[in-house]
Parts: sequence; structure tokens; C-alpha cells
Amino acid sequence: MNKQVLKVWLIEDEPPAMRRLERLLFELRPEYHIDFKSDTVVETLDAWEKMAAPDLIFSDIQLADGLSFDIWDQIPEMVCPIIFTTAFDQYSLRAFQVNGIDYLLKPIEQDQLEKSIRKHERMSAPPPSIIDWQGLANIIESGQSTYRERFLVQSRKDWLPIQTSEVSQIYSQDSLTFLLSQDGNRYLLPEPLDKIERELDPQHWFRINRSQIIHVRSVRKVSSYFNHRLKLELNPSGDQDNIVSRQRVKACRVWLGQA
Repeated sequence: MNKQVLKVWLIEDEPPAMRRLERLLFELRPEYHIDFKSDTVVETLDAWEKMAAPDLIFSDIQLADGLSFDIWDQIPEMVCPIIFTTAFDQYSLRAFQVNGIDYLLKPIEQDQLEKSIRKHERMSAPPPSIIDWQGLANIIESGQSTYRERFLVQSRKDWLPIQTSEVSQIYSQDSLTFLLSQDGNRYLLPEPLDKIERELDPQHWFRINRSQIIHVRSVRKVSSYFNHRLKLELNPSGDQDNIVSRQRVKACRVWLGQA
């Protein structure tokens, strides 16, 4: 497989960590070109004004003169993907709000860095230019399901595959998307709720309101609620209200009776 040559920026205020990251990148992707290195917010903002935008950024969070979020919040329409590298795990949710595609905790291991790079390569790969119409026709004729079967979620330094059948609900909160598994664990998803809804089997999944999609297996009880709505008792219940909006009540009753 031919590796793409990328322009890369490194934002890091610890010299040993900077040297380690450079060495790992050289070992994993020697064709990457490091265009810029800095340890401050001010210097990075100045470089952004004067230099061509990079293809990929590796950024620490706590820098010499502030948080790296101070950089990305000041750049309108920021589209460059960022892989965050930090010793602190409390910023993970904030990182995904500023175009972060991964979050690595120091000390960074080579295999974790490789996974992050491959994730970026998958996300940036161009779509296929040729549609396999025969293959598509075969799927339709055979009745094979094209619905999503699993999610890949990050749990600290590890990536976990979770089968769709093991998920209780998927919801949005504070402009982020979360997955709640049947065992009650919550994971952050990089995709918006609208996209995920289109990938789920409507026989098993239903969007009860603008921010929640639930699995039929999680429904334990249905009760009437204020203003002709329904309230669902789910297991696990999660931290949402589990209220079916008025315009979805009729469809939800049909779904619960058929699913």
C-alpha cells in the first residue's frame, strides 16, 4: 500500500515528548513531512496565518502559554484533523469538539500511534470512483442486510468493537454523540446522530425524539406522559428523560407492537 505524503504539525511543550513523537512518526511514516513545530499558542496562531494549512496536526493540550484549545477556537471553519497527545484524560470530550479524531495518553506507544494514523488514513481516503452495481444487485436479490452491525469505540488507550445488538441507546448531548451499552457503559462516537440513524435496522431501533435512538430490547415499560407524549422506562435507563415526542407517539406504538 502506498503511503500518502502529508504535511504535519507538532504542537508540544515537553522536549522529550516532542522527540519521542518525532522518532515514532519517522519509524511509522518516514514519508511524512513535519512542516512546523511549536510549544506555544501564540506561535502556532502566527504560523497558521503565514503558512499553508497542514494535513494533520498532533497537539498536546497544556502548552507553555495556555491550552491548545485556545488555538483551535480562534481559527474559523477549522477543518484540519487533530490527534491529541496529552498526559491528562479529562479533556477528551472537549477534544472531539474541535475536530479531534483521536486522543492518545502519554507515554504514547507505537501501536497506539499506528492505530491513530490508520484511523486518519481511513477517514481521509477518497470514496471509490466505481460502483459495483452487480454486487449491489446481488445483495438486494439475496436479501442480505446492509444495516450496521458494530461500532468501534475508544476506552482510554484501547479500541473496543461493540456489536449493535449489545447497544441500548444512542443519544446526543452537548453537541456530542454517545453510545450506551447494555451493561451501562457510555462511549463517545465521532458520528452525528442523523447519520447513525440511517445505518440502523428500523425493526429494532426507533428515534423517540431529536436526541435519542433506542433499541427495542431496552424498553421495560411505557407510560402516558404530559401533553400526549409517552415516557419509557429503559434498562439501562441512562441519563436522558426517555420521552417520546408528540409527533412520534403513534409510530412508536406501532414499532413497539411489531418489533
